[in-house]
Amino acid sequence: MRPKKAKEFIDDVAKEVGLAKEVVESVIGFYYRELRQNLSNICHYRVHVTNLGDFTIKHWKVDDKIDKLQKFEENNKSKGLQKITARFKTAESLYELTALKKLIEEENQRKEFIKLHKTKSNVKSRKKHNKDMEEQGSDS
Repeated sequence: MRPKKAKEFIDDVAKEVGLAKEVVESVIGFYYRELRQNLSNICHYRVHVTNLGDFTIKHWKVDDKIDKLQKFEENNKSKGLQKITARFKTAESLYELTALKKLIEEENQRKEFIKLHKTKSNVKSRKKHNKDMEEQGSDS
């Protein structure tokens, strides 16, 4: 199976929808531009792409990047004004990464809560089901 490129299906979509080719081209361009931006920025923990799935950031990648930026920041503190823009960008990236790390931790806590809730509710329903079966008596 060979995936189609956007240029190959723009004409077909424009005819099917009844819009001008330029309008369809701009909508598709906007969608893919936003998608690329969301995937490359570090402000989202998960990006969903229709018919492809969810793309998530791995927590160990965030931790590694934070460590590297902190070391870089420590090395450039002594350089003074000559590296001020690099230090500013590093501080900004560190802030974004720590916010992302917090989002990842909150997501993991939510998953654990859901998992715990499911196991507790399954245990309760099994106990109730077994109790109902005992009350009915034997099959004979």
